[in-house]
Amino acid sequence: MSETPSNLNWQRTSPVAVAFFLLNGARKIVSNGLPAVAVGVAAYASGSGIRKSWLLAGLLLVSVISVAGSILAWFRFRFCIVDDRVWVRSGVLHREELSVEFGRVQNISIREPVYMRPFGLALLSIDTVGSGQKEIVLGGIKKDKAIELRDMILSKARVVTEDLPGEEDCSSDNALLLSRSPRDIIIYGLTVNFILWVLIAVGAFFGTPNLAENSFSWLGTKIQIQDVLTTIESAGGLFGSILILIGLVLVIFLLLPLISVLGALVRHYGYRLSVEGETYRKNSGLLTRHDESLKRHKIQAVVLKQNFVARFFKRTNMYLRIASAGSGVENGQLPTGPRTTFLVPALHKIELTELVAEFFPGCEFDAVQFSRINRRRFSTVILGWTVLPPSLLVTGLLSLIVSWKFVFVLPIVWALAGVIISQFWHKIGYGVVGDYGFVRHGFVGTKITVFPLFKVQRIDIRQTPGQRRRGLAHLAVHLASHTLNIPYMCVQDAKKIRDLALYHVESSNRAWY
Repeated sequence: MSETPSNLNWQRTSPVAVAFFLLNGARKIVSNGLPAVAVGVAAYASGSGIRKSWLLAGLLLVSVISVAGSILAWFRFRFCIVDDRVWVRSGVLHREELSVEFGRVQNISIREPVYMRPFGLALLSIDTVGSGQKEIVLGGIKKDKAIELRDMILSKARVVTEDLPGEEDCSSDNALLLSRSPRDIIIYGLTVNFILWVLIAVGAFFGTPNLAENSFSWLGTKIQIQDVLTTIESAGGLFGSILILIGLVLVIFLLLPLISVLGALVRHYGYRLSVEGETYRKNSGLLTRHDESLKRHKIQAVVLKQNFVARFFKRTNMYLRIASAGSGVENGQLPTGPRTTFLVPALHKIELTELVAEFFPGCEFDAVQFSRINRRRFSTVILGWTVLPPSLLVTGLLSLIVSWKFVFVLPIVWALAGVIISQFWHKIGYGVVGDYGFVRHGFVGTKITVFPLFKVQRIDIRQTPGQRRRGLAHLAVHLASHTLNIPYMCVQDAKKIRDLALYHVESSNRAWY
């Protein structure tokens, strides 16, 4: 970190930013302590009057402390823009000072939350690489000032002087690349894995001690389950009650995609992707407007995802991966972080091909032919080491304790596992076309990652004794954004990819972030 100049003109954000610090702290509490919040709700619902009074008093105390902490966080927050750096001072108990060069900025986003829009204020988020924190957020500055700072940082950020062949800037200024209608956003909402997060939340619910028991006990006191079942059965008999219960389950599962669609509309409504020179800008949002900016040379990889729902609609979701923030790359650490993607949703095939060529000039996406890994070794190892031990243990115990007929379950488990493993094998593939590498994974859907070979940070080739005898290897391609793994591939192919990537890295003077 550079020494702090003594003549910096430190600025303070608007007092409205107190709401930002308060909401940000509440979000962290909910996301990190969701089981504790759920336990508190269940305890309040099933507790006595005295217990409810204590819980309310505790909630009030936490609220007062949170408000006071938010006010102090705003009071202690300062920022300054000098030359080619952003300076930030923050922290209540632990004082921190951060300096970030414009050249390390990955992308910049401007958000207009509902509670700031009436005041003409915005949040300016700066994602960086190699800094001490994941991102800088200037909350509660004038929108015009935020736009001015964004344009200044982008204009002074390092520009790539040596481009890929054919990568000269041929984009017209302020050219609109893509816009998404509400129908496109609805399709995107149906394709994201929202149900997976619901299942995780259900698992956390039942994994929390006494939470499920207290909640069900409270529901039992409020709703007479037996009366409800009696009413349903009298309405249509046993068959009718079964149909009603099945209908209720279907309604619940239909509500889950609806929630996902509503979330997608709120976040990505009015989606517009444009380019100005080498800078890409994405505007979206219904309640909170998001304005994100990204330089082309910051893109580490393009990830294309298509699950079975997206395949039905013939759409693909694109994610631009960038070097994640707070990574400490200079020390040899590979970066990790949540804000490392730039979404381009619900693309048709023609749009997909055009945008891949836009982000990676010269990339012949349609020309790639994927090579497959060794099927026999992949299936044998997965079945032998992952499926066989637990299935033998479970069926053996059930056969001894319950009934010997559970022995017949083992072949069924193996057959089902074999089908699943075969599906995984069909999806795994790798290839190289020109200056770009391709890696494919998936199960029901497909995920294809496209990356420039000159941006490879490190390549690892690992071999077990068994793999060495069969000429196989595991390949790990480390990018500044994430790591790609290819198991049980031909060792000669692994070495070719390694040597080709090293050649591009050593022969290129282009920036990798």
